Amino acid sequence: LKRRKVTAVCHRPLVTLPGTMQRASFALVFAALFLGAAGRLSVGGRLATEPKGAGLPEPTMEAACGECKQHEQYLGECTCFASDIMGTFEDDSTKKLTTREKYGFKTENTGVERLPEGWVWHCRPITASEGVWKQC
Repeated sequence: LKRRKVTAVCHRPLVTLPGTMQRASFALVFAALFLGAAGRLSVGGRLATEPKGAGLPEPTMEAACGECKQHEQYLGECTCFASDIMGTFEDDSTKKLTTREKYGFKTENTGVERLPEGWVWHCRPITASEGVWKQC
């Protein structure tokens, strides 16, 4: 067996651009790609403006009402209502801790003041609690 010597071949580009032109063309291509993608930001395989789906809380009341409006033709005599389920009940994140401090007591929040909004929709209020369900 004969061993052949392998040499690397460098190919020169057909057109060479000056340094500033190269940077400008790179910036132009990058901006076009970025702006093209910015209008269609995808979250988990879906567009960011699309609803998350049935049973999943939406970040705004408008998004939950928009999802309900998509199904409105199938709801019959019902009307769309939305509720912020993340702010309806207290949970561990809103828990307060009261401790003794010097000659009194000190109460502080151990988590966050409030969970981020999470809106769900239903075709009618499903509880009689005042202010929980808001009509879309």
